[in-house]
Amino acid sequence: IELPYDSSEALSEEPAPIAAEVTAVEQVAADIVRLEVQAAQALVFEPGQYVRIQPAGASFHRSYPMANVPGTDRLEFFVRLVGGGAFSDWLATARPGDAVTLSTPHGTFFLRDEDRPRLFVAGGTGVAPFLSMLRSLAASASAQPTTLLVGARTPGHLFAMDELQRLGRQLPALDLQIAVEEQAAPGCHAGYATDLITKLGLDPATRVYLCGPPPMVEAGRRAAEAAGLKRADVLCERFT
Repeated sequence: IELPYDSSEALSEEPAPIAAEVTAVEQVAADIVRLEVQAAQALVFEPGQYVRIQPAGASFHRSYPMANVPGTDRLEFFVRLVGGGAFSDWLATARPGDAVTLSTPHGTFFLRDEDRPRLFVAGGTGVAPFLSMLRSLAASASAQPTTLLVGARTPGHLFAMDELQRLGRQLPALDLQIAVEEQAAPGCHAGYATDLITKLGLDPATRVYLCGPPPMVEAGRRAAEAAGLKRADVLCERFT
């Protein structure tokens, strides 16, 4: 059995948690909250990776990918609110100054440094790791062709659109396309983001990154294969 993980992730001891405090909590779309925390130290990670966040005194933690570039102590997350969810209930009362602890960064879903086209497909808060990737690409003035497909239930569930438009101006090779299941406005695809994959005329060398709910990820994987891309060239991160 071969797994796409570095053995050090499984064999090494977990480093001590990193102290942090909440600096901002704001609702940015239907059912989506932006959480910002300041860590006691700058975090070095690969764009797309995540940390576990545990509120002070809580017995639970949740994992969320950073939306910011690596190497900073100010971290940004986008969290989908879930009725009755422990982390969602905590967010409802969280305020700047509240203490949390963070794990060190983890995950194999991260931006690869490759000379090939990229396809990013995001569902819901799956946009977050792609924000980190695109911000990092903009900082390096990347000219590699990149397509980002963003899917949401309604226009009210979309977030960070202004930031994505700004990144599009910084990255001329970025093609941003939006899909909503309901109430599609002119210029948006009415349906799922994964519907668009087979219509893009993708280069067979394209690296695909899929991030979102499991059904979306599986639909994206099937569509990528239908478009002639290799299964091994598809990276997936499923949110539950």
